[in-house]
Amino acid sequence: MEYKNAEHLIRKLSVLSKTDATKKLTEFYAKARFRIQGDDFRAQYTDGGDDGGIDFCHSEDATYFIFQTKFAGSSKRVSESEILDELRKLKNTLTKENPNRKAADFVNSLKRETGNRATFLEILWLTTNIVEQSVKDAVQRNLDVWRKANNWTLGIDFVVIDKHALDSVIYDVQHEFIPYTGKKVLRLEAGQWMQTLGEDTNVYSVVCTVEVNDLLKWFRNSDNVKCFLQKNVREFLGEGKIAKGIVRSYLESPAWFWYKHNGVIIFADNLSIDESKRELTLRNPQVVNGGQTLSALFLAYDKHGRLDSTAKVLVRVYRLPYENTETYQRSIEIIAALNSQNKIAASDLHSTDPRQIRIEHLLNIVGDGYGYIRKRSVDSKPSKTHISMRSLALPYYVCKRNVAHEGVRGNVEELFEEQSKYDEVFNEPAINRELKAGHVVLNYVTVWAIDHLLRKIELPQRDAEYHQYSRWFVLADVYRKLSDWKQNRFTLPWEQWSGFLTSPRFETAVTQYSRLMFKTAREMIPRREDARDFFRKAETVNRFEGRTRRRYFDVLLKKANRQFERENMSH
Repeated sequence: MEYKNAEHLIRKLSVLSKTDATKKLTEFYAKARFRIQGDDFRAQYTDGGDDGGIDFCHSEDATYFIFQTKFAGSSKRVSESEILDELRKLKNTLTKENPNRKAADFVNSLKRETGNRATFLEILWLTTNIVEQSVKDAVQRNLDVWRKANNWTLGIDFVVIDKHALDSVIYDVQHEFIPYTGKKVLRLEAGQWMQTLGEDTNVYSVVCTVEVNDLLKWFRNSDNVKCFLQKNVREFLGEGKIAKGIVRSYLESPAWFWYKHNGVIIFADNLSIDESKRELTLRNPQVVNGGQTLSALFLAYDKHGRLDSTAKVLVRVYRLPYENTETYQRSIEIIAALNSQNKIAASDLHSTDPRQIRIEHLLNIVGDGYGYIRKRSVDSKPSKTHISMRSLALPYYVCKRNVAHEGVRGNVEELFEEQSKYDEVFNEPAINRELKAGHVVLNYVTVWAIDHLLRKIELPQRDAEYHQYSRWFVLADVYRKLSDWKQNRFTLPWEQWSGFLTSPRFETAVTQYSRLMFKTAREMIPRREDARDFFRKAETVNRFEGRTRRRYFDVLLKKANRQFERENMSH
């Protein structure tokens, strides 16, 4: 089940029994945090009358996780004593006799690790109530005292996912900022950090100096780096000139690295400083600026045997309030303002826009191999069925508004810089509608299929000479005619539209019609006028429209559709 926010989750679960609501809440978070569901979830769900304070248990990467889940249909603030009363059962389970037979193997394994400094126990308090920070801190102190009294050396963290935190979890699930990157720790240098909480913004921030290798140790391999770049506006763009210079500085003059680099910006769900240990702890950190740097440095770090280095870097960490659209807008403002080493294009800044993530999700549902490339990356290349956000924008704008001359002018970034144009191309209400016939994502697929075909079409030399200009006029013409034909004459279910667009039958029909239109466009050019100037005029659109062939187009598409239908019925 998809939830819009914490209030929506509470309303949906409130109709269930207390037991079922508790289980559903636990299941939701286990899937979001660990991607555990189905039989795996049922095997680790241990709630019951004699559960010893363990509702769900899980272990990975030398960390043991214990959930205590408390569902309430009406949210209230929870006191320290309420939590400690519940934790008393868990303490008895871990130090005395374990009454929870379902969790016997887990508890026994955890007990064997209590003397291991490299092991962590995370007690996760999952609730629809509200837990104040002062209560969290008090409970953490209590657990620290208890741990020392038992002479345990493993670390224990008390983590609260309350109603407010659930909003952030639901937001991340909706926008596919999953999997979580977990708990990460950075060592701080004496006197080299400052922290502040903005009274007006409610943004908690820490600015500090850390060793570059402390960041690189977060990553197991190159693919793992991507998990920390989910909220970054770009993926790794490759080892360009700037990246090579950064790597050279890291390897050859680490003492100067701090002075040559603008720093790294990280967003985290939670962050805290232990001043006695000089440690900054981050929950679910996401690198939103400096991702190119860390990707390039990790390759060098890994290649050279995870070398020791004294290189340091300035790090800014922000905990943002989760307010959906406003948070997104504020976050890209921060990223744009603080990034100057690799200039960020306006299109880059929209790559993490919730509506772009929604398009990516819908294209996966459309099927027929369609996917969406919303971030620039060295590994991501547009293809017949892989639609690029940036490459889609101008063709769709041209087709939607029937302004082929704007395509010849070719200012793609303007569509991302001007909010009104961006909203026209990527209309939020239209994108958020249920996927069915007439959905805007099917229009995107249609434009992309035509444009991809026209980019590779083979033409006589005299027509190919003007292809870069005339293509926009043929594109707008074919899209308009195809949209009308689809609405009135496409007889198959809408779910098969994308399959039709990728079929050889469609390609043959559109290619045949388009070759005639490329010739028509070329014949329109006045003898003594520059072709580019001619095609950049708005009046050229009307002149071209008067020479197109609707009846011929309909005949070709009718034939292609009939053949496509026969082929699909035979399968």
